[in-house]
Amino acid sequence: MLMLALMTVIFTVADARIAIAAGLVAKIQILPLAMAGAVTALTVWCGVTLLLGRIYCSTVCPMGALQDIIARIPRLTRSARRNHPYHYAMPNNKLRYSLAITVLVCIIAGISVIPGILDPYSAYGRIVTRLLRPLITDDKGNILIASALATVIAVVTLFGVGIMAWRRGRLYCNTICPVGAALSVPARWSLLHFDIDTDLCINCRACERVCKSQCISVNDHVVDHSRCVVCFDCVNACGENAIRYTTRRKRLSTPMLQRIVPLDTAPGAGSTLPAVKDNAVKETCRKETSSPPVRIDRRQFLATGLLVAAAPALSVIADTAAKSAVPDGMTAMKPLHPVAPPGRHSMASYLDRCTGCGLCVAHCQGKVLTPSAGQLGWVHALHPVMDYDKGRCVYDCTRCTDLCPTGALTPLTVDEKHIFIIGHARVEPANCIGCGNCVYDCPRNTISLIRRGPVPDGYKGSRSHYVASVDTSECIGCGTCQYVCPVTPCKAIIVDGIV
Repeated sequence: MLMLALMTVIFTVADARIAIAAGLVAKIQILPLAMAGAVTALTVWCGVTLLLGRIYCSTVCPMGALQDIIARIPRLTRSARRNHPYHYAMPNNKLRYSLAITVLVCIIAGISVIPGILDPYSAYGRIVTRLLRPLITDDKGNILIASALATVIAVVTLFGVGIMAWRRGRLYCNTICPVGAALSVPARWSLLHFDIDTDLCINCRACERVCKSQCISVNDHVVDHSRCVVCFDCVNACGENAIRYTTRRKRLSTPMLQRIVPLDTAPGAGSTLPAVKDNAVKETCRKETSSPPVRIDRRQFLATGLLVAAAPALSVIADTAAKSAVPDGMTAMKPLHPVAPPGRHSMASYLDRCTGCGLCVAHCQGKVLTPSAGQLGWVHALHPVMDYDKGRCVYDCTRCTDLCPTGALTPLTVDEKHIFIIGHARVEPANCIGCGNCVYDCPRNTISLIRRGPVPDGYKGSRSHYVASVDTSECIGCGTCQYVCPVTPCKAIIVDGIV
């Protein structure tokens, strides 16, 4: 709960200094460490898992704590726990490891949108930033509406994870989460693990009914350590002290006294087991040997898919409507390249390492960062980009570089930030009215007013004799000029990103 509280604070607190001080909780998350290439830290986590099991999932991962809270709601009272017990379920290893391999291939291939969506830390960050932060801070809804795609993904993630946690506990951790799949490999051979003492066990199934990972099989007296998240609920529930967190492995390799009942008619050739003719016994065996299927509401599934699929189309429609509203004599301007935040080694490194967690977006002092929705390509959706129509990159601010947990943005001093080039401003003379706002507000004094040449044919705007001119050798692309430009509906000056 402490780790969950700290993780929530760094995404929602208004004072960025608090977020920077508590930022260590974000920098020890496993996928950000992998994206940053922190081999030593990843080795430490692997060693911890080999020693203690998957304690990362129960103590450090914010999504794990969120699932525990949701799973506890329908089981708050003793009678509710009796009505909503957990049961052992077979692991879905094909789906679990297929998703993990897919995420690994995407990371190698530089496709960061899929790892960013499935990563539990980044997913929790989007949920908190998009849905909780606007309720806490005075952002006037800017965060919520800044990126419809990020908001839709956050809502779908919360809904999907919430349904799985409500019904099946840690199903997300053991089926969908790539970090859980990666940790399950060393956890199989962890030194400390849960072991069932068959001499003390009375088969009451108390441990199985409280196991939110659904990894305890009382029939076989086996705990699936690859799915166990070391929550200790089973130890607390066992009244016989038959299950312990220990280094020993007392259970037999071939468990005895198992119920073996054939479900079909007569046994095959060579079998010595009698046939079972009682249909009630057959049905009982089927229930005990198979997990109930997860039912998915088709209408909800289709509605969610349509929302996600419609986001790009809605963006295109909005752009088309904006272009059609351009008056005669003005020119619609779009950046030649999107502008990424400062502090990156290169655009390729930024695209490969960023997971789109939204920590920099939440604490952007100028409110200029927003999750991308196709500007960097759909394989890099949710990566933060600058939207200078809504804010400016504050000249002395280095919050995003100090907070980034993946190494996509490296920390900059204020002096380094002053000379870090992220783009260049470009003027469209046909739109400029010569007001001088960009000249007065430019922090580097790179913009000046020069006498206008011949007026373009058909120009119906102001007949000012002056137009803005940019010295690109000194411009760093902070976007102040574009933000303060009063010309509508088409800005007279915009910033092009550096590739």
